[in-house]
Amino acid sequence: MREKKSKTLPIKYSKGFLDKLDGRTELAQHLHAAYTELTDDLGGTDSLSHVKKVLAEKFCWLSAILRGIELQIAEGDKDDAGELLAKWIQGLNSLTGLARSLGLERKAKRLDDLQSYVSSKSKRRARP
Repeated sequence: MREKKSKTLPIKYSKGFLDKLDGRTELAQHLHAAYTELTDDLGGTDSLSHVKKVLAEKFCWLSAILRGIELQIAEGDKDDAGELLAKWIQGLNSLTGLARSLGLERKAKRLDDLQSYVSSKSKRRARP
């Protein structure tokens, strides 16, 4: 039997959470796109160490958590706003630390040859 994939963001981070999300959901598609964009900015997944891949995944998870807190603040009870804001500030500080660890500048992706580059671009467009 297939393992049932999650349709929601896990409350606690766990390694590989992106692969455990139901890829048909908007959340999963957004997080996968964010992860790909981030790792591309870092020079591509092939050039990243295991640690940087994990940090990139944590960055995407924490960024989504922060968006959820922002929605709660905007839509929620004003009595909870102070506590939510404190969580948001703590999360933002953590996100900033992850960004510094990953690197804030874009790095060029190493290409073996033009044919590989064209092939990789056509595979991305074919994804749903």
